[in-house]
Amino acid sequence: MADAEVSTSFSWRMVVLCSLVCLLDGYDLVVAPISIPSLSADWLIDPDKFAGALALGVLGTGIGAALLAPLGDRFGRRPLVLASFALVGVSSLLVPLASSVTDLAILRFVTGLGLGASLANALALTSEYALPHLRSRIVACVYAMAAAGSVLGGFMAPYILKLFGWEGLYALGGILPLLLIPVLYLGLAESRRFLELQASLDSGETPEKDTAAGASLHNLRQLLSFPFLPATVVVWLLFVVSTFAAYMIGNWMPTLMNLSGWSIDDSIRAVTMFSFGGIFGGLLLGWLIDSGRVRLGLLVGYGTAALALAAMHVTPSVMFVWMALITALGVGVIGTSYAIIAVAALVYPTNLRASGIGAAQALGRFIATLAPLVGGWLLANNFGALQILTGQIGPLSFSLAVVLLFGRRLDAVANQSSDTA
Repeated sequence: MADAEVSTSFSWRMVVLCSLVCLLDGYDLVVAPISIPSLSADWLIDPDKFAGALALGVLGTGIGAALLAPLGDRFGRRPLVLASFALVGVSSLLVPLASSVTDLAILRFVTGLGLGASLANALALTSEYALPHLRSRIVACVYAMAAAGSVLGGFMAPYILKLFGWEGLYALGGILPLLLIPVLYLGLAESRRFLELQASLDSGETPEKDTAAGASLHNLRQLLSFPFLPATVVVWLLFVVSTFAAYMIGNWMPTLMNLSGWSIDDSIRAVTMFSFGGIFGGLLLGWLIDSGRVRLGLLVGYGTAALALAAMHVTPSVMFVWMALITALGVGVIGTSYAIIAVAALVYPTNLRASGIGAAQALGRFIATLAPLVGGWLLANNFGALQILTGQIGPLSFSLAVVLLFGRRLDAVANQSSDTA
């Protein structure tokens, strides 16, 4: 089915349904960090003991995206979205029955598997069915719905905690995906590429074996060979640092602020503003990068984050001021992680674009698994909130130096690629 054969209303229906998948995925991603202060008080367990559960959640997301999501190419993206969403719903509903950190860790790992697989396949369906002249912008907006889901969860969490406790956060994170499954079953279409492959099989054609795997390996070799090697190293390095910092701050901020004397409600609002800053930063930095100003966009992002962290050392603990600094931190940390994906889309040609973006995301997610563990170790060794947060100045400043050294080269490659795309 060609792009022209897809009606505008059908295209937007698919975009809306995939956006809802990403929105609810974003809510479930933020539930665990928000719940830790309440869980710690309820179970009488130090917050650092939850580091493993947070890390396994991140690891599950990476494995789900890397190993489960590709099953959509074999069995169809629609059933993968439905099955992985069911996995998210059921595993989240079981968390209130957990009686130990081990139980929580296992369930968060399972939830992560579902989140990684459903998000990746929802984005793939969005890319296939979005209106061609708006495709890149629509995919970016649908991707940002995950961050919007985190913001929504942060705004709702104080009220849910007061009415239903931490159990209510996970119950809602399970009920909403399960309620959405019938809507997705009725409204979500299958991947056109998958249908074309099935049609060729039904007609007796035999596709070449291992074509997809062979193509992926070939593309990876190209990414790690000249002339793409320098851009690949810079993109991977920057994305790893940004993703690690985002998971470190996002996973531990509610707990850190609560241990510093903030109320649980204000601690949750802090991580909400961090996520909100990320949405705004992604749009701002993405606009700069799309206009060919890669170096400027990344300098603004990393510079904003470093300045916000530095200001925390000298700023009095006034709630309004700190919320503004945390929002600016989200602009710089989360915003740059989104912006680097836009950089990858510019520096790689069409035939390597998906592989370049996918490789950067996979590497970033697996390295980010260490972020909750490092944060837990720092908490266990009596590092304070200010020390842990501002400890990110070092990696972010390193990224700033990388951009200063290689940013002009990225500008040249990005502009050359856009001219020849």
